[in-house]
Amino acid sequence: MKALKSLNILYVEDEEEIIEKYAYFLQDLCSTLYIARDGEEAFSLYQEEKIHLIVMDFLIPKMNGMALAKKIREENDTIALIALTAHADREILLDVVDLNFSSYLIKPVGRVDLMNALLKVAKKVESGRNIPLAYDCLWDNKSKTLFCEDESVVLTKRELKLFELLVSRAGVPCSEDDIFFHVWGDEFDRNVTNSSIRTLVKNLRKKIPKDLIKNQYGVGYKITF
Repeated sequence: MKALKSLNILYVEDEEEIIEKYAYFLQDLCSTLYIARDGEEAFSLYQEEKIHLIVMDFLIPKMNGMALAKKIREENDTIALIALTAHADREILLDVVDLNFSSYLIKPVGRVDLMNALLKVAKKVESGRNIPLAYDCLWDNKSKTLFCEDESVVLTKRELKLFELLVSRAGVPCSEDDIFFHVWGDEFDRNVTNSSIRTLVKNLRKKIPKDLIKNQYGVGYKITF
């Protein structure tokens, strides 16, 4: 469940009864739920918002689900897609495979089946890209972006290198030597001191929740998960 809680889901469905049936269910599972009632609206939301997973019915107006999936795949070959279809004929299944859908479900879809598909996909997405952190923060491992309360945090080049190092150590403290070689390793001509490292950490902490980075006395700095 924790893997799902860090994801933004786009749900594409045009039947209001089905939307009402699943909207609250999906909303409780994920970080943010976006709902589109046709293919064009879905593609606009995909472009405008930070979407991690798309659950789509194939029979939707303006742009059907298959056309929507093809358009998304033209610019993004990694975003997770789950198909909802009333029919599982050979042609549809071949397209599902070709477009690299993570899962497909035959309608009507039970909540247990949908939950299992979502959890399976969420674990893959989380392990490959998104790393949930403490204090409602999230590290996007692909774009190297930090999000806190769904807002991206603007980091300097050195702050980004430091944060990337801390996340990669998965809660194991980083010594000041570790930080020096990772952040300033290509600048040996600079006079970098322990004070420089402490200033870098201090400035980074001003942009994020106070205790997201902790100092373990005599050992180093670590990220809080």
